Amino acid sequence: MRANETIRASLLVLSAGPARGAAPDLAMAEAAVPDAGPEKGKRTTNEVQAEKRELRHRTLTIDDATLTSLPEIHVAGGQATILTFQQKVRDSILNQTGSLFFKPTQTDKTLIVVPRADLKAPVPLAVTLADGTVLSFKLVSVPLDSDVQVDVVLALEHRAPPESATALRGTIGQLQAQLDECRANSFNAGAARLASLLLGQSLDSPQAFERRSLHSINKSDRLLVEATWAYRLVGLTYVVLSVDNRDPGRPWVFDRAEVRGSGNDSPEVKVVAAQSELPAIQPGESGRVVVGFQTPVANPSISLVLYERDGSRRAVLDNLHP
Repeated sequence: MRANETIRASLLVLSAGPARGAAPDLAMAEAAVPDAGPEKGKRTTNEVQAEKRELRHRTLTIDDATLTSLPEIHVAGGQATILTFQQKVRDSILNQTGSLFFKPTQTDKTLIVVPRADLKAPVPLAVTLADGTVLSFKLVSVPLDSDVQVDVVLALEHRAPPESATALRGTIGQLQAQLDECRANSFNAGAARLASLLLGQSLDSPQAFERRSLHSINKSDRLLVEATWAYRLVGLTYVVLSVDNRDPGRPWVFDRAEVRGSGNDSPEVKVVAAQSELPAIQPGESGRVVVGFQTPVANPSISLVLYERDGSRRAVLDNLHP
């Protein structure tokens, strides 16, 4: 059957072309083309046109400027045209499928269309990708060439859907830039905060700017926690603690701190800052934790608790005199 031989020859040209991502299933493409029927000794119009056309395997790049345009896909009667995409295809809409085209064949990342005969007028094709991107094409027949395979590449930036990989990469980059800016400004923000605290102090009241050494240790749950230094200034106390993780099987991640006055009925002291030197203290490693709180006036003795994130381990330092 000469028509099928022409179609299979075009698919062999496709298989010999340059690899661009995952190769489509040629057997599936062949199956998408119906049998032309028994040989009748007469060549069809499609066969005559196929001999004159150049079979093409090309890449079509769609960017922000061309997203709403209608790029042409050259199709030929009785010949399979394979469209490949970088992500999964959700669905496709091909107008006038019943009269002009055989039923399209769709896989995860490919769409195969086969016109029954050369098109006399352009036919629109809409393809919706998994992330919601809608791509529109114009299927036409021209005498000089036809597309055996078209690899569709998206290069969207500003018009990419929020769920697309391009948009997610842009969001991650923006968040990273904001984080870097916060880190760069953290020292200045701390200095400004200290200046505002100094302005809020009355010069007639007693002032305290001091550092003192501490020697309070807690050893439990394979943690060794030691209070080493205390800084007192403008009504605040900062305690520096050393945390040694002696658990060989799991890291220790700091979550939060609580400060109370010593005694069962003592009220909780407001914690204004709590920060760990390391995101996670690995087994066999140690790191520092700083806890800042309002300096108690009535009872200088406190109880300080460090809590582990998503875990049961905690360290309690009682009767601490910072």
